[in-house]
This record gives sequence, structure tokens and C-alpha cells, in this order.
Amino acid sequence: MVDVSFHQLKIIKKILNKYVPDCEVRVFGSRVTGTTKDYSDIDLVIVGKEKIPSNIFYALKEAFELSELPFRTDVLDWNAISKEFRIVIDKQYEVIQKADSPIKNGNSE
Repeated sequence: MVDVSFHQLKIIKKILNKYVPDCEVRVFGSRVTGTTKDYSDIDLVIVGKEKIPSNIFYALKEAFELSELPFRTDVLDWNAISKEFRIVIDKQYEVIQKADSPIKNGNSE
């Protein structure tokens, strides 16, 4: 379970759907491990088939900065992070947006 309010989750999902509707989005870090403090940031990783174009990535980050969320949103691109960091994220995360057309081993979910 992601430690944000229903209203906050709605804002997050609306922004994600606008900028990266075809990508899976995972939350990791304190918002899923149960170690959230007041105003802890939320850590998101966008999992797409390829690297997110920089103009979309920066527009997404700006949308979060301009939103009414009371905490910082850290956004990462799965295709731009190290294998070691992927392993850390894979240990514990929650999916808050599924990919529109997920393909795993040639099969859709």
C-alpha cells in the first residue's frame, strides 16, 4: 500500500496519465516500506519500453513541482538507471499505473 491520501494519489495518477500513459509506474522507498515521515518525498520510477524523451520527462517533473502535492516527487526513468539500482527497487515496490499494452515474454498480461 502506498502511503499517500486518496486525493494525493488521484493527483499523482492524473499527472502520470497525462505524460506517460503507456508506461508502468512503480512507487518505491519510504512510501511503500512503511517508514514515511512528515513530508517524505515519493519515489517513482517510470518503466517503459525505451528511455523517456527528455522533453516529456522534464514536463512530467515540472507538473509534479507545480502540483498541490505537499511533498517532493522524485521521478526516475527505468531505462536510465543502473542495473544495481533496479535490483534495489525490485526488492519492494507498488505499481500505481499499469502499462496500456504490457508485453512480457511476448505475451500481454
